[in-house]
Amino acid sequence: MKWPHYGEAMSDGIVTLASARAAVTVDLAAGGRLASLTVDGDELLYTGEAGTGLMGWGCYPMAPFAGRVRNGMLGFGGLTHQLRLNMPPHSIHGTVFDQRWERESKNRFCCDLGPEWPWEGYAAQTVDIDEEGLRLCLELHTAGSPFPGSIGWHPWFRTQLRTGERLRLDASVGRQLLRDDTGMPTGQWVEPTSRPWDDCFTDVAWPIALDWAGRQTLHIDSSCEFAVIYDEEPQAWCVEPQSAPPDAVNSSADVVTLESPLIATTTWRW
Repeated sequence: MKWPHYGEAMSDGIVTLASARAAVTVDLAAGGRLASLTVDGDELLYTGEAGTGLMGWGCYPMAPFAGRVRNGMLGFGGLTHQLRLNMPPHSIHGTVFDQRWERESKNRFCCDLGPEWPWEGYAAQTVDIDEEGLRLCLELHTAGSPFPGSIGWHPWFRTQLRTGERLRLDASVGRQLLRDDTGMPTGQWVEPTSRPWDDCFTDVAWPIALDWAGRQTLHIDSSCEFAVIYDEEPQAWCVEPQSAPPDAVNSSADVVTLESPLIATTTWRW
């Protein structure tokens, strides 16, 4: 699928949308991710450094699956498909976070699911920003045949502002999905363990609050039922709204049809 470029000028696939207080930069060449989010001049996202790789910075949309797929094996409709193993021995974070996106309109961006996905389709993201917050809407569409899908976002928030304030996270979550020694879900839901986490949760009481010592506060809300929280890295933590748990495309994921695309939203208020 191809979309015409929107007529507004941009530099090397970089699109900036702004309000009086905030600005967000979308990098089309780097998976359509939010490469920067500044509020009152403070950068809230980890913007990476040399050698970080595309998985470790900004905020990128995950589609047509969010999180890991065990051994990259996807079974659906009586057939088994091998996905790329981009985190061996598993597949992770979908097919569009490292592909180039196209600008369909002023604030809507699209990307083919690509040859690594067994079915034709596309992802679309709409980005809205105003003085009080940011709203992202992610869509997953098929071009014909139904397929299992899950979607979500993978933001990396700075653990320390450039002015020195350190990040605190306040999340009210219910059950936690146990992982095995390869990081894959066992299917067992338990009471949350103590932090740090690299885990999927349900019964999430949105919003989840991020606070940089009172200088900046971000409240993350979402239509998603699940959240993956990752706070094991010194430079950045992740709060990832997801429509389904990891590996759900092999069990409990939504089925995307022409009549029923998969749509999710997340809103960040400051």
